[in-house]
Amino acid sequence: MDTASPSISPTELSARLARNDAPLVLDVRRDVRYAEADCVLPQAQRCDPNDVASFAASQAPREAVVYCVHGLEVGEQAAAQLRAQGWDARFLEGGIEGWRAAGLPTIPKRGEA
Repeated sequence: MDTASPSISPTELSARLARNDAPLVLDVRRDVRYAEADCVLPQAQRCDPNDVASFAASQAPREAVVYCVHGLEVGEQAAAQLRAQGWDARFLEGGIEGWRAAGLPTIPKRGEA
């Protein structure tokens, strides 16, 4: 089985988020990187990268885009885990850093425990 996960560009995802059928956006940054960050992508839901498989199993598969800091290993692996469980999952090219470099908006992190 091919474990390579397709990617989506920041501008593509930004356009998709404006639509009624926007994908689920999962922030899968490692705990340390998430804790030191002050923002997230609009509509993002937090999912620890170690919990992706259980998250995927807990609900019906759907379209999702995952992002980490730079769009490399963590995001690619999370997307691959989701795809292995039947999800239509992609990772964000360049991660949140690529998103910000493209001049796209972020929102402040909500106070989370």
